Amino acid sequence: MSATVRVTFDPPGLSVEVPPGTTILEAAWAAGVNVLATCAGRGTCGNCAVRLLEGDPGRIRKAPRAAELPQGMYLACLVEVETAITVQVLNFVRLS
Repeated sequence: MSATVRVTFDPPGLSVEVPPGTTILEAAWAAGVNVLATCAGRGTCGNCAVRLLEGDPGRIRKAPRAAELPQGMYLACLVEVETAITVQVLNFVRLS
């Protein structure tokens, strides 16, 4: 297994290298992409939904809101990346 994996966010077109097991939400914050997560990453609000564009989602933790998402969409707080992925961010604000 690689020491880091690349997570790319589209929008805004930023990438970050993170250790395997990092959630997409944590990777977003590390890249300066403020993905909305009003439940603080507990998987209950559904605001951090992302669409997987490329790659394998990796390990997905269970939460009630996750079951409500259409195929190909995930809660960023529940997906622990293991390989390079690209995701479409549906709710984000660029941090300065």
